[in-house]
Amino acid sequence: MSARPAARSARLGVALAAALLMAAAPLPASAHDAGDVESARALFVQGAKLAKQGRWEEARALYARSLQIKAAPLTRYSLGVAQRETGHLVEALASFRTFLAEPPTPTTTPYVGPAREAVAALEGRIGRATIALKPAEIDGLALAVDGRPLRAAPGQVIELEPGAHEISASAPGFRAAVARFSVGAGSSVEVPIALARATTEARHASAAGGALPPVAGAADASPSRTLPFVVLGAGGALFAGGAILGLSGVKQAGDARSSSGADAGAARAKGIAGDVLGVTGIATVGVGLYLLLKQPAPSTPKTGSVTPWLSASGAGIEVRL
Repeated sequence: MSARPAARSARLGVALAAALLMAAAPLPASAHDAGDVESARALFVQGAKLAKQGRWEEARALYARSLQIKAAPLTRYSLGVAQRETGHLVEALASFRTFLAEPPTPTTTPYVGPAREAVAALEGRIGRATIALKPAEIDGLALAVDGRPLRAAPGQVIELEPGAHEISASAPGFRAAVARFSVGAGSSVEVPIALARATTEARHASAAGGALPPVAGAADASPSRTLPFVVLGAGGALFAGGAILGLSGVKQAGDARSSSGADAGAARAKGIAGDVLGVTGIATVGVGLYLLLKQPAPSTPKTGSVTPWLSASGAGIEVRL
């Protein structure tokens, strides 16, 4: 079936569903139920109108609200159509499957065939992932896919939209791990996640509900580089001052009327003082460099690891925190 006839059939199905739901709605048992039915019906009818106009995103929101108020098979079927049209393939597949799981009635029977066709088509458009967890069995394991809690257990197939995804795993006594991967339409990928046991200190911190307390004197544990830089700065200043004083003496000597006069003597004194300051500055810089090179570089705390992985079924990276 081409895309255009399929779209026409979907719109026709939504319109028929609206008419059938309004005609076949059961009588309410109480005033509260009557209000719920009327509210759900009004949202459904408005959603059907928007769907006929091709405003599928708005129709999807109204169908979802209607379904929350009053569960109805035709509402779920129409929601599946809107989800499919807006690219929410996994959600659409779940809606159609739930619709087909309901016992058929004269009202829903005309939509059983289209729902089955939709399920068959969607199953070929989604991706699938299987988590290969190590260790295989961990108490208190918590999984999440793209930030949403995942109820599936390791080894079970997870249906996903095609594209990039992220699965995180955590458990008491283990370091959390995150695996990032991509899956194509109609393809499957195995995602390995290895949880490493946490250190004794980390487990105690986790049990206490906070971070580890700082060690006394921890600020002094890494070598300070303040002194070497101060010495280097002082040496540079001395060298610059000596250079300026020496140049001043040379200029004054050039302006002196004679080599034996008072001006010439003052110029020589400035030159000698500039030389002394320059040599002292160079020596001071040398001391600063020596102190700087003698100190070991501060170590960078190890916060985690990133491991790329490649298998016959796919590729990704695993991040341990």
